[in-house]
Formats: sequence, structure tokens, C-alpha cells
Amino acid sequence: MKKICCIGSVTTDVIVSPVDALPPAGTLQKTGHTSVHVGGCASNPAIDLAKLGAPVRLVCKVGCDSFGDFVEQECAQAGVDVSGILRDPSVSTTTSIVCVNSQGERSFLYNPGSTSALKAHEITEEMLDGCDIVFIGGALLLTAFDGAPCGELLQKARKMGKFTAMDTAWDFEDCWMPKIRDALPGLDLFMPSYDEAVKLSGETELAKIADTFFDLGVKQVIIKTGKDGAYFAPSRDTRFSLPTYRSIKPVDTTGAGDSFCAGFLCGLAQGWDFESCGRFANAVGTHCIQAVGASTGIPSMEKVLEFMKNTPLE
Repeated sequence: MKKICCIGSVTTDVIVSPVDALPPAGTLQKTGHTSVHVGGCASNPAIDLAKLGAPVRLVCKVGCDSFGDFVEQECAQAGVDVSGILRDPSVSTTTSIVCVNSQGERSFLYNPGSTSALKAHEITEEMLDGCDIVFIGGALLLTAFDGAPCGELLQKARKMGKFTAMDTAWDFEDCWMPKIRDALPGLDLFMPSYDEAVKLSGETELAKIADTFFDLGVKQVIIKTGKDGAYFAPSRDTRFSLPTYRSIKPVDTTGAGDSFCAGFLCGLAQGWDFESCGRFANAVGTHCIQAVGASTGIPSMEKVLEFMKNTPLE
């Protein structure tokens, strides 16, 4: 199986549920559950891939603090190659307070920290060596890396014979396309969520969104559409949608998009076709939402395939 290099955002997530509204200033509100997990659009897929059984290396930056220790230990314990984790004493490890409501939907309080400090020159060829797929997770949050520096790294990866892919996160600065435009021509695959894709493209129709990304140099496009599954455009001339398992009630949607990316990359690493990768990605995402935490619910690849065999799609 091919090895994947996940580069980008990492957080320590403090997940609180249920939170249907924040308490007024100066007051206290009871919650039912609090837990601490590794999060982030690069570290989540890395852990998911390792749990699925795919070889994976994580390249990210954390601080020299207890949260950084926690990230590295949890990733290593999951089976992730952590040789690409950078420690920086000048920044704190990125943290998120994740508020999950009664319907399983989440909102975030986010401290950018180490994620915003990752720089392209710190990502060496040695970190890419031995990896066949290079995945950028958390674009739009990678302040020092987004845009031209990321584009240069992707082009270098391509020259090294690697397949390149990218996912985005919500841009809390509301800048969007200018942050990543220079990186898009270096992408073999771009797979943002629908809401992020709308913000990036200025379009609302899936076909027009995909066309916008094709026009900017992306070779293949996936748009994650939440409970509706995903829209796939492996080329300008080939488009289709695949449903997901809507009968499964979500417990926590934290990391669902990241687990979809992990599932798709896992399929690519095995040489599956685009549609097979997409169906597997939807099934991995469905496992994610059945447990609290971004990676808690991810089982082995064999168990996901068994689930797909035995669970009908609506």
C-alpha cells in the first residue's frame, strides 16, 4: 500500500457536550460530557489512516508544551509516523474548544497557535521521502504556509512523482480564495466541504463550483456535502454524486470531513478507482460520527468494508 504524508493543521480539542447555547456572562451552565482529543485537519486524517491500516506520516508544528506532548503521544500510539512533527518553543500548541449541540453539530472556539506558524522551508524533502501521496489538511488556517509557499511545495512534490491533495478549514478571517489561489495549480485533487467551497468560489451550484476549481488548475474535485454524501468530479466531463448512510444518527460530527478525506486517501493508496474510494470514504465518515471525538469511532479497514457489505444505503 502507498504511504500518505499529511501536512498541516493540528489541534488539541477540548470537546464539550451538549452545548445548545453559551451561558450569559458571569453565570454557569451544566454540561453532560467533556473530553480531550487530538484534532486538526492533518492530524485527524493521519490518525484515521493509521487506524484503517494505511501507512502515514504526519508533518505539523506543535509547541513545547503539554498539549504538544499529548498530540505526539496520541499520534504515535495510533501508529502514525511522527518523525515529521516539529516542536517550536516560541508558540503554543493550537487548541480548540469544541461545543457539540444536542443534534451532534459542532461549533469552535479556536486559538491558532502553532498551526499558523508552520513554514514551507521547515518541510524538508526527507519528510516527503518514502511517501507517495502528499495531503495538505487545514488550508486557510496555515497562515505562514498558505498560498505561494504551499504551491511551491506541491509543485516540488509533483516533480518527485507524488500525488497531491488538499482539504480546507473554515477561514475565520473571511479572506478565502486569495489565501490559497496560488496553491491550486499544484493539486491533483481538491476536496473542500460544500460551505467552504461556496465561500471560495462564490458559486452555490455544485457543477459551477467544480468548474471554478478546474479553471484555477485543479485536476480533480470532490465537494463534501455532509449528510447528502459527496459530489465527485474526477474530470470536467465526468461528474456524479454518492449518498452516505443517512439512517445512522450522529453522536458527534467532529472530524467527519477529515475522516472522509482519510477514507478516500486510503482507497487511493490501494489503487482503487474514484467511485470505490468515494463509497469507502462515505462509510469511514459514517463511523466517525458514531462516537465523540474526531477519530474515536474509526475502526479497521476490514470492519468498514464489512459495514458496507451489511448496511444498505437509503
